[in-house]
Amino acid sequence: MANEARIRAAACLAALALGASGLAAAAETAAAAVPSPEQTAAAAEPAAQPSAAEAMKPDKEPAFLKMIGIPEAWAHLTHDVSGTIAVIDTGADLKNPRLTPYLTEGINLLDRTKPPLDDNGHGTAVAGVLAEIADAAKISRSGAAWRMKIMPIKALDAQAEGSEASLAEGIRYAVGHGADIVVLSLGLHRDSSDIRQAVAQAEREGVLLVAASGNDAAQFGTKAAVQYPAAYPTVLAVGGSNGTKADSRSTPGPELDVSAAWQVQTLKPGGGTVTMEGSSMSAPQAAGAAALLRAAKPQASPARLRDLLRGTAQDIGSAGWDSATGYGLIRADRAVEADENADWREPNDDRSHASVLPIGAEALGIWASPEDRDDYRIEVPADGSLTVSWQTASTAGAGSQPDLRLYAAGAEKMTPAAKNASSSRTWTVAKGSYILETQGGAGGQSYRLESAFRMAPDAMEPNQTALTAFTLGARTQQWTGTFDKQGDEDWFAVTLPREGKLSIRVDADTTRIDPALTVEREGEEAEETDDNGDGESEEVILPQASPGKYYIRIRNATAPDPVGVIGTYTARLEYIAPYEDRNEPNDGPLEATPLAAGAEGREGLIGTATDADWFRFALDESNLVRLQLAKIPKSVRATMTLYSKQLAEIGHWSTAAGAGTAGYRGRLDPGTYYVKLTADAPFRDSFYRLTLEQDPVSSLFLDIKGHWAESAIRALAEAGWVAGYGGRTFGPDRSVTRAEAVVMAVRARKPVANAGQPPYSDVPDGYWAHDAIAQAEGAHWLNGIGGIRFEPDRAMTRGEAALLLARAAKLTIPDAPKLRFADVPILSKPAGALDALVRKGWIGGYPDGTFRPNRPVTRAEWAAMLANLL
Repeated sequence: MANEARIRAAACLAALALGASGLAAAAETAAAAVPSPEQTAAAAEPAAQPSAAEAMKPDKEPAFLKMIGIPEAWAHLTHDVSGTIAVIDTGADLKNPRLTPYLTEGINLLDRTKPPLDDNGHGTAVAGVLAEIADAAKISRSGAAWRMKIMPIKALDAQAEGSEASLAEGIRYAVGHGADIVVLSLGLHRDSSDIRQAVAQAEREGVLLVAASGNDAAQFGTKAAVQYPAAYPTVLAVGGSNGTKADSRSTPGPELDVSAAWQVQTLKPGGGTVTMEGSSMSAPQAAGAAALLRAAKPQASPARLRDLLRGTAQDIGSAGWDSATGYGLIRADRAVEADENADWREPNDDRSHASVLPIGAEALGIWASPEDRDDYRIEVPADGSLTVSWQTASTAGAGSQPDLRLYAAGAEKMTPAAKNASSSRTWTVAKGSYILETQGGAGGQSYRLESAFRMAPDAMEPNQTALTAFTLGARTQQWTGTFDKQGDEDWFAVTLPREGKLSIRVDADTTRIDPALTVEREGEEAEETDDNGDGESEEVILPQASPGKYYIRIRNATAPDPVGVIGTYTARLEYIAPYEDRNEPNDGPLEATPLAAGAEGREGLIGTATDADWFRFALDESNLVRLQLAKIPKSVRATMTLYSKQLAEIGHWSTAAGAGTAGYRGRLDPGTYYVKLTADAPFRDSFYRLTLEQDPVSSLFLDIKGHWAESAIRALAEAGWVAGYGGRTFGPDRSVTRAEAVVMAVRARKPVANAGQPPYSDVPDGYWAHDAIAQAEGAHWLNGIGGIRFEPDRAMTRGEAALLLARAAKLTIPDAPKLRFADVPILSKPAGALDALVRKGWIGGYPDGTFRPNRPVTRAEWAAMLANLL
């Protein structure tokens, strides 16, 4: 939704919710909180007695300092760290004794009559990371000191949100008021011309910009794209990691340069420390390292500083550059000792040693002689045009240009250039790997390369207006489109021969696209549909579309006049006339209708008492599959049967009386499968819906890799016993609720007891786990666990979990159990169940001989317990 797009901070609070009292305490003295440059200069001098800041400093240094080599970097420095580092954020706690020695005058861009006071906590946390790096100088014996000032620029409000205009203004203010480095722990999904111009101004005036890549990976998966301004080539883009690998929530992408600690201990408003997470906390670490590097290499340009940080990063992902960690973990100690005149990419003088030049990124190097060749590997994401521009450090060899030659990987024939300009070259390319061979026009010449990519027009172009609309047939169909140029929008026309249901759904494959959809009958006007945000879907449904011509407009609503983006959208048009099954004929396996995974599924009719509708789908790898048959009339009993490729029945499921739905969930191996639908009576006045969902077993949950219970969780998921949360997460260390535990147990054991209304006042009809709790109660699993109230959303304790597991497993629970654990008396409720579980070897306690029955059980622990039933 373009009119509502906002800049957002890129971090989440991990350990503490900042209370209003802390903010109020900081606000009481805010009027006199901004120190003058003279005051802050004095504050930076060593004091004879411990300062308030030193008194409040925790005994233990934050772990991120050692992770990125800050103590070692200070030990190597011989010059003070000076200058100004601006933090464009929610402001800062201007009276925090840990910050005040470093603060200089800033600005509140939201209300210039007020100081840049932090009313959220995010900006204080970002500045706190810099303060921790500054404080680390005090224990170094090198003699170098931190004399750099932190300039708070408030561009985000109390919700950590702001506008593009305020961000661009913040950058310009920082540049115009003497900032040497700018920290941008915020971002948005779209390219903004105003921000782009401000970024270019900073580069021209020698100001280094450092920005967070974003935290979208868990929510958006492969759709997540590095946010702006981090995505600009002249901004150091920083992601989050744990020191050995990328955090699964940190946004990856070709523009990513480096990574730093995802989780940090930092400052909070009002004093004290707080644990924060996000790439917002990674960015100031890189900025702090850049400040130390700038002190060691005072003549280095912003481009050279960025490249030194890349070249000295610790490789922690795939060998070399990768989209999840960039060039690796920031290492300030390596950076300050590096030779700034060395070409760290060497040797890269042939294809086998080619360096990586990601799309939308830069690379610096040196052509040591006219014959010196530097090769780069470029991964092109789609068909389109690739442009590489260059800058050289001198005019040596004037009159000759660098020689740039592009080859498809493995090819000997050079790709011809489509356009040659004075400082760039453009090629028309197809998706795939390419090698760029470069040579300079003179020896000893340093250079900077920058890559850019533009998507090719889609197959329906030109269709920019209603007059040039691409004509579609009146049938169900799907196509892929692009927004390859600024202001691009795609128009389509379809003529319906008779009244029917017309629906159009648009899905984007990147967060840089916010689909907006308009469907209007010729001669009429319709409102645009843009209900969801960046990277999300839009759908228009006309249940009774009258015959005639309809126009469809699809555009990218990230901005009123958005630039072209790297990415695609997929549009699906569905036209179904009343009482017409568009899948027919599909009365047998040879005529089976293809069934694709996704929310749309297939709609159809059972036309006669003997009608059978067949569908087929194929799996390339083992998947957790969910088949759902819905919208069956309540008076009809429908049956869904699943077959293998050899037509061996795998199972069948029928709709219960009055329910209208039936489903299957389980693991299927690679292969082709058939689904047959039948019913005990025909229905022609409404459509059933059959949907297929599938998740590769190899990527069920993003947050269990390396977890101690990974194998148990994966086994239960493959069996269809457990499910996760949005964004393909399981939450292994979250407490399992009583309702969740019962649902998992019922899925595992499938009690056959007659399920009535559960006798609990807080489990009403319509509660999501009502049926599972009713079944468990009917099977007598919940005796001693429930009372008048079941408290379904309360965390289940370890003792209750033992009772539930033993009963679900139908173990013999002794009346006179042995004392198994020191803290579980033999007369307590779980004692017998624990005795039975210990005898089976299914459960153990803690090393001190206790079981801790009243402690909440986690989802991982419950999964491990249930895995004994496999």
